[in-house]
Amino acid sequence: MFGAVMVALAATAGVAMAVAGIRSRRRQAASLLAIEFVRGTFAGRLARGDPLAELLTQLVEALADSLRLDVAEVWLHASGVLERASAEPRRDPARIRLTGPEQSVVANAQVSGPAWARVWLPDLLAGRDEAAQVRVAPISHQGDLLGLIVVERRRHPERLAAQADPTLEELAREVAVGVNKARLDAALQASLEQLRQQALQLQASRARVVSAADAERRRIERDLHDGAQQYLVAMAVKLRLAEQLSAAEPEKAREVLEQLAADLNQAIEELRSLAHGIYPPLLSTRGLREAMGAACRRAALPAELSSDGIDRYPPEVEAAVYFCCLEALQNASKHAGEATTAQVRLWQEEGSLHFEVSDDGSGFDSGAASEGAGLVNMADRIGAVGGKLDVTSSQGQGSRVHGEVPI
Repeated sequence: MFGAVMVALAATAGVAMAVAGIRSRRRQAASLLAIEFVRGTFAGRLARGDPLAELLTQLVEALADSLRLDVAEVWLHASGVLERASAEPRRDPARIRLTGPEQSVVANAQVSGPAWARVWLPDLLAGRDEAAQVRVAPISHQGDLLGLIVVERRRHPERLAAQADPTLEELAREVAVGVNKARLDAALQASLEQLRQQALQLQASRARVVSAADAERRRIERDLHDGAQQYLVAMAVKLRLAEQLSAAEPEKAREVLEQLAADLNQAIEELRSLAHGIYPPLLSTRGLREAMGAACRRAALPAELSSDGIDRYPPEVEAAVYFCCLEALQNASKHAGEATTAQVRLWQEEGSLHFEVSDDGSGFDSGAASEGAGLVNMADRIGAVGGKLDVTSSQGQGSRVHGEVPI
């Protein structure tokens, strides 16, 4: 009888062990579901454009189910901030700031527990069940921290590390590849969009340059027709008249010649003034410092020039800087208000020629104001020689136009 009981107990124990083995294998198979999910669908669906947030939600749900977790979370890192991106069960958003050294330590860590987290990520443990076991798996790519996978379980906490760490380590590698690819794709799309916007701006700028050149040619034509040409026509008429009077009435001929000399001087002044409007002679002969000094003296408002350390530069660079400063002074005289003063600075720094025109006038809201023709013209001029322009202003605080051109 006793032997039969022992046999029955042994059989029962064998069945129990077999059932436990089957359950263990099932749990191990279930723990692989999350990895298979990531390998089979995560990266591919992310590449097809499925939202990252949706995929992370499915990931934490699969992870929580396969490892019988109380909590499964994915945190993403960007610009020194860890942010909870997805959680099962759902949790409120949370953010953790990291210093540069902390980012490096976390990115290169292994799957770790609460003791490690208390040292390097204490905020991660805030509000968690102290009786539960926590495992933290860094998501990193080539030493850069991309995020974390965090799991928490109260049932059999002592077994969680052995059961979960290999799965978490594998998941973290697979998720890192997908997240890094998604970020690279996003950066590429942003770069392409930036290039597209720059191309549109360049096309618009070229159209404005062509239109401005046509308008300038028409202006020069009008100025020549209405100014110097009229003097030249009058001179031709008076010259013929003097020729006719020279024999019969020499005294009148002399008067006509005197008028002719006055008209010639006036025509020269008209041409000189016209040439100055096209390209100041002082700029070509003496350079930017002298030409800008003369412009400040002629300005409609008090303007001081600081130009230490500058040299001669290519004509197109000097012309672009000169006319931009001139436009900024004209804008200040028109819009900055009475009793406004201006300062013009020219300096060379780190391979670039810098200029700045600032005033203490009424200013304007540079964030709300649309770009007028003057600002657009300045940006086009500087952009044409490879430079960039920055305009800042606020109500009651004056304005500042700063530009730089590589030399």
